Amino acid sequence: MCYDIKTTLETQLKRAKRRNDLQAIDEIMESLIPFTDLPLFHASGFTHPEVLIYVRDTNDFPIVATWGLVPSWVKTTAQMKKHQNFTINARIESIFEKASFKDVANTQRCILFIDGFYEHHHFKGKTFPFYIHKTNNQPMALAGIWNEWLNPENGGRINTFSI
Repeated sequence: MCYDIKTTLETQLKRAKRRNDLQAIDEIMESLIPFTDLPLFHASGFTHPEVLIYVRDTNDFPIVATWGLVPSWVKTTAQMKKHQNFTINARIESIFEKASFKDVANTQRCILFIDGFYEHHHFKGKTFPFYIHKTNNQPMALAGIWNEWLNPENGGRINTFSI
């Protein structure tokens, strides 16, 4: 499972650059990047970094989202923080059955662009991270699901996702 990623500003802008959309590049840099934790060089999903994801509603323009999906039925900030640690990754075998994922699995899909991810190998009590990336160093697209969570305690909204 993917728990640690690397993603840079260049990777986040690659989609807009490929379309030669200078206005989108400027808008992403000015109005979105300041609200993210980018760039990330070895970030754990358990730190719930804020990154850019692409969703159907916004077409080719990303939104800022926090890693760790929060379902709409979560009612408090304390529940949200606890729940996010269990929803970093969604398994295809159970995505349509688990309460956390089944409501959004068919309709709320997203794409996350990364430089690569780390798989950890455990040997003789030590952990060795192996960096997995494309050989040509082009961005990798990861499929995800997302949800906009409305915090009943303060009315705030946050976008969250799971890979």
